[in-house]
Amino acid sequence: MSHLRLKATLVGLALCCLHAPPGWADVGGSYGDDGATVRMNEEETAALPTTAQVAGSTVRYVYDFRVHCDQSAAGAVENNCRAAIMACDGTNGPGPLTDVLRREVSAAGVAGPWRLIGTTCYPPASIRPQVTLTMIRNAFHLTPWAKPVVDTQPAGNVTLVNLKTYYRIVWSTDGFQPGEVNVIDPTTMLGHRVEIRPRAQSYSYNFGDGQSSGPTMSEGGVYPTGDVVHRYPKAGQYVVSVTTTWSADFRVDGGAWAPIPDSVVVPGPDTTVTVKAARGVLVNE
Repeated sequence: MSHLRLKATLVGLALCCLHAPPGWADVGGSYGDDGATVRMNEEETAALPTTAQVAGSTVRYVYDFRVHCDQSAAGAVENNCRAAIMACDGTNGPGPLTDVLRREVSAAGVAGPWRLIGTTCYPPASIRPQVTLTMIRNAFHLTPWAKPVVDTQPAGNVTLVNLKTYYRIVWSTDGFQPGEVNVIDPTTMLGHRVEIRPRAQSYSYNFGDGQSSGPTMSEGGVYPTGDVVHRYPKAGQYVVSVTTTWSADFRVDGGAWAPIPDSVVVPGPDTTVTVKAARGVLVNE
């Protein structure tokens, strides 16, 4: 496991050149000197002590904050690793998950070893800004979605009473369809390349006569294999639409894809389906 080192100054204490501590805790917690899991809240992070009495002498505490990163398959440290981003969902702090390290400096200026004393989702503002899950969620909600337009068979959105009518989704050319990648403006992501890849989580079809189908993963189809079908019991004009529940994956700076823990429901445009009554007519030939 590798970590991106980020320098920070806490309450005016200058940090010197650092050496990696002997071990790092897994994402989701860290270990203090007593072996207990420590996840610091905002108040605890802001109130870290600067001095302590050790063996009758006053020692100074110096802190370092490092983004808690995982390691890619190639062995390179990801600058904005997904594990650190995913660990802080906004409700427990803006993130990313950051390791809090501390060392003691004696009155004579002798510095002790670095110790990992905890993690926090409230990193000091003085460290280099990082992409957060909140930023990614906001970008996800601003995605210009492609519109799922309803198309029916028989063709022309005209059908007959009690005739099995097949429905399918035809995506608009504007916006992002499932599987397409939206590259977010780097100026809104602190200069990083953030990509969002939408996924259709489900579709709900409204047939306009009080009946519906879904949620389903099916985009429908045509005769004879289409699996979204409906029969209208009487003639008339019916306003049909599809509502899509979207989810998405994201990645930062070409790293591994990870799911965004969120979804958004987007109604599609209306399509009018005309249902006609068919009747038999005797003709004299």
